[in-house]
Amino acid sequence: MKKLIEWCLMGCLIGATPLWAQLAQSQRLEFKTSSSGNEYYDLTPLGEAGILVTQRQEEYYINEKWTFHRYDTLLRVRWTTEFKLDYDLKPLLTYHNEDFAFWLFEEADSEKIRVLRLDLQTGETEIFKGNLLTKASISHFKVLGNTAFIGGYFHSRPVVFAFSFFDKTIKALPHLYDDNTEISNIEIDPKRNLLNVLLYTFKRNKCHFNIKTYNYEGRLLKDAVVNPENGNGLISGKILPLDENFSLLVGNYSQSCTQYSQGLYFSRIQDTELDQLQWVDFSKLENFFNYLKPKRKQRVIDKISKQKEEGKEPKFRYRLHVHDIIQTPNEFVLVAEVYYPVYHNAGASYGAGVRGFSHDFEGYRYTHAIVCGFDKTGNLLWDNCFAIQNVESYDLLDMVQVTQQGDLLVLGYPHEGKINTEVIKRSKVVQEPQEFEIKTAQEGDKVLNNDKGLLTAWYDRYFLAFGIQRISSEKQIGPAREVFYINKFAYDPTAPSPQPAATKENPRKSE
Repeated sequence: MKKLIEWCLMGCLIGATPLWAQLAQSQRLEFKTSSSGNEYYDLTPLGEAGILVTQRQEEYYINEKWTFHRYDTLLRVRWTTEFKLDYDLKPLLTYHNEDFAFWLFEEADSEKIRVLRLDLQTGETEIFKGNLLTKASISHFKVLGNTAFIGGYFHSRPVVFAFSFFDKTIKALPHLYDDNTEISNIEIDPKRNLLNVLLYTFKRNKCHFNIKTYNYEGRLLKDAVVNPENGNGLISGKILPLDENFSLLVGNYSQSCTQYSQGLYFSRIQDTELDQLQWVDFSKLENFFNYLKPKRKQRVIDKISKQKEEGKEPKFRYRLHVHDIIQTPNEFVLVAEVYYPVYHNAGASYGAGVRGFSHDFEGYRYTHAIVCGFDKTGNLLWDNCFAIQNVESYDLLDMVQVTQQGDLLVLGYPHEGKINTEVIKRSKVVQEPQEFEIKTAQEGDKVLNNDKGLLTAWYDRYFLAFGIQRISSEKQIGPAREVFYINKFAYDPTAPSPQPAATKENPRKSE
């Protein structure tokens, strides 16, 4: 029986918004989901071009029907199209640019792959079939022009394949297959039609970072090797093309070749040549420890000062998730979240006469985000901090989202059906943390459960909150409804707001 999809679109403010509320919910879109759990939704923000909603439904216990819904910025539907997925195909990764959205599929126990291309203007779909040279564990997927670049590992060694949509040929990029090496990132440069593969290698207690630059045909043009400097080694990197000649390289680094971040680095790239790296350890960031309660923060600062007086460099052990660089009219902004993995004790196990305990991975817990501004030459201009309260995610996601309004940056993240915000002006906090509820579509609704709630910066001053909610209603007869929701929010930083009281959730105001 064909499932019923319920659409609920509200073009006006939901409920009366208090004068002091700064995050105003203007519209909401709902899809009624299946109670059997065989339906999946995803949202792709397209900036001022609108959004794309992807709906997956299992059919006949074998095939899947994919339905794509394209909306404008007022959440009015522009077009809807469907695609039937063969039962033996597994979706791996997705990527989109201004014109197309792409999905990479693999066939079970096979080297066969498929790339689905969706035209974002018309809704037309096209499928490209290919065969990888060998079965690989895929981790990266980017598309440049009419070529898909697919990165992963074969026998624990990195490989990157170039898949041409024109002639369906697939070839492996040269000079990548090496021991003890992992792919840190794959960056495309549409301005210069180049591909950059960023690699981290650890051998014989030594580490180095490579940036291999390839042309569109897959020929290696440059191999830049960044060796440790004064014990500092690069962990990750993000590249932002500036013009035909210059790019920016930004990321985090460690000491003694560990995977724990010691700080950030900045460098400018000119014609694939790196300028001198600028190292910024966390103790040099003015606001890095602001997420701590005042007394604890002071103890940490005093400890760092004492270490420096004794001629010792402070050691940090942070895991850092670095976002893509945000380009503003006057500078560049880097957002990175500090996190740690969470495990739970799964119980006792026995082996070879030894009793032990197994630990199952539960996800990642975020503690705070750092926000930094820097100029075109990679000079750090300012920094700030945003505390994250009790947020966990099974996948490592960009949890904190940023919109810009003049010289203000609005930071936000979702948690338990609410959006937490803070407004900064460079290194100053101009609006302390606040919470805003994600409202439902009808008065009298009661949210029973929030699941997989996410927030994304959309365009201009707008955010989108989306996820799964189970909702009961005073007017509803029967079981609660479960919906995939999309809520549109606009932030007005000039609206008056009460000063938040001192609570445990506001560590800057309490001890």
